[in-house]
Amino acid sequence: MMRRRPAKSFLPTTAVLEMTYRCNHECLFCSCPWERVDGDFDIREELTPERWKGIITKLCDLGVSSIAFTGGEPLLKAGILDIITHTSGCLTERVDTVDGELISETVPPSLYLLSNGLLVDQDILEFCEEHSVTLSMSLPGLSTYTEHTGRDTADTVLRNFGLAKELGIRTVANITVTRKNFFELRRTIAAALIAGAGQVLLNRFLPGGRGLGYAEDLSLEPENISELLATAEDVLSKAGKYGSLGTEIPVCLADPTEYSSISAGTQCSAARQFFVVGPSGHVRVCNHSEVRLAHIDAYEDLKLDPYWNTFTQKRFMPEECRGCGERFRCDAGCREAAHITGGSVDSRDPLMRDCIYPS
Repeated sequence: MMRRRPAKSFLPTTAVLEMTYRCNHECLFCSCPWERVDGDFDIREELTPERWKGIITKLCDLGVSSIAFTGGEPLLKAGILDIITHTSGCLTERVDTVDGELISETVPPSLYLLSNGLLVDQDILEFCEEHSVTLSMSLPGLSTYTEHTGRDTADTVLRNFGLAKELGIRTVANITVTRKNFFELRRTIAAALIAGAGQVLLNRFLPGGRGLGYAEDLSLEPENISELLATAEDVLSKAGKYGSLGTEIPVCLADPTEYSSISAGTQCSAARQFFVVGPSGHVRVCNHSEVRLAHIDAYEDLKLDPYWNTFTQKRFMPEECRGCGERFRCDAGCREAAHITGGSVDSRDPLMRDCIYPS
């Protein structure tokens, strides 16, 4: 029998830290809530590097063992390298299950840098190597890269994957899949792997932020999901690599258990496996969410926050799915995308808006 031990805190063990609102790309698919045209997610004063350091130290003390730095574009944050250096020197308790036993070790947190790649150069790569940072760079297509981002730097991203491989840096190609770049998904995955990317993370386009204004042009169709997974499975298996789909999908569209090289989730992990701290220090359940919760300094208030508990207690199932036999392993798609487009967290995932749900 596996022995249990109390958690350091109720917070998930992965924290996504949005360093800044600023970005040097203008991605059509951007879901950052402050980029929504005519939205009411106001831009507040950003935390200073010193404040971030104190918060990160506290998070590590609370058992957060994986920290991802994102934005906006995190490399635009003044002092970002100093913040990451500080984080690499922190210690946290990581608990893993080995042969049914809980094994605890005190180690530095796992570090991730999520960048669009424009400011990544040799110095940044060497910094990532020195501090054991996994580098994720965005590659939303090849011929469609400029249309999606407003920049003509796809070759720069591919070159950086190669340079990172030479330094032994763990890398992830982050590919947002839209209706516009779907036709070149196979080529995009292959190009990233050939260039040197170690893993692939696919994200289906989700309406939100700036992307809400381009939803009609970018949204996938339900039938695209199984084709997306089959394409990724084929390329990855031939390359001997693994990948994942970062956004949960309804089981009735595709069953992830049918694939071995590409993993896909069917349950929402917001506020359960990860949480977000925005540039001003306020918590959100995930990076797509437009709902700003307590400041991280008052994280204990989250225990009584109705919105936070909607996710921790999974009170968000659409009415059409409540009698489904798969409801214990499927959350009917992205709950925040459903909230943004449907008005409540128990609305339909926008991908399923016109679907007839199975009985």
